[in-house]
Amino acid sequence: MKEGELAVSKEYIALKEQFELLKTELSKLISDRDDLINKVKPNIEAQYYIHIGKKQYRLFLIRNDVLRLRRKIELIQVDLNRGESPDLSKIERDLDIELQKWREEVLALYRKIRHAEYWEKLPELSLDDARELKRLYRELVKKLHPDVNEHLPDNYKHMWDRVLTAFKMGDLEEMQTLALLYVDQKESVAEISTMEQLAADIEHLKEKIKRLLKILAEMQNDFPFNLQDKLEDREWIKTQKEAILKELKEYQAQKQVYSALLKDLLNPHKTIH
Repeated sequence: MKEGELAVSKEYIALKEQFELLKTELSKLISDRDDLINKVKPNIEAQYYIHIGKKQYRLFLIRNDVLRLRRKIELIQVDLNRGESPDLSKIERDLDIELQKWREEVLALYRKIRHAEYWEKLPELSLDDARELKRLYRELVKKLHPDVNEHLPDNYKHMWDRVLTAFKMGDLEEMQTLALLYVDQKESVAEISTMEQLAADIEHLKEKIKRLLKILAEMQNDFPFNLQDKLEDREWIKTQKEAILKELKEYQAQKQVYSALLKDLLNPHKTIH
């Protein structure tokens, strides 16, 4: 009987050790993902919108001017072809509606540029403090993250919300406080009572790790992570700016042509409302 109990005990301990290792692995992956989303991503975006986005903003503005001029000419010409006097006020209202999407695109880019400028001015943690923040966060992920600990009581869930906020804000002092608070609180999570439950949770953790690894791999191919190396290449940045400048000049030339065409259409000999 004792031998049987000892064998079960050893198997349980082995499963428990595997469970803890998987929790550690999942915690690391969650911490890495959150670091990418909350720290790395904003930094890459800030570089992109400051170096490239500002040039794109100028390009988008003149592109919209050209689109509006071209459509305005088309709408006026339609009325003239019908022998009607164009209603310029109505045409302007129609263009506002028709080109709303393009205006929203420009506004969205403007907001991203402003946010990038704001982000760049934020104080940064020292290298040692940044490492300490990430270390504490990883520890608390293992103890408090809902994906790692599915049966946490409400008070721990509230503490996790504070941990996540502190990490996003780069608040090392708050993170240190939360780490101490966790130590002071009595563990209230029930121990896994059966090997069957433990084995099931191990499989569950494996599935979460597999999904998260896939997400992390896919993130590297998405904006802005796919531009991280390029934004460290001055020649690449220079090439992008030159390409935008070339396109900008082309739009400027088109704007001059369309402006001249519009002026010819709106000559004093035509009756316009």
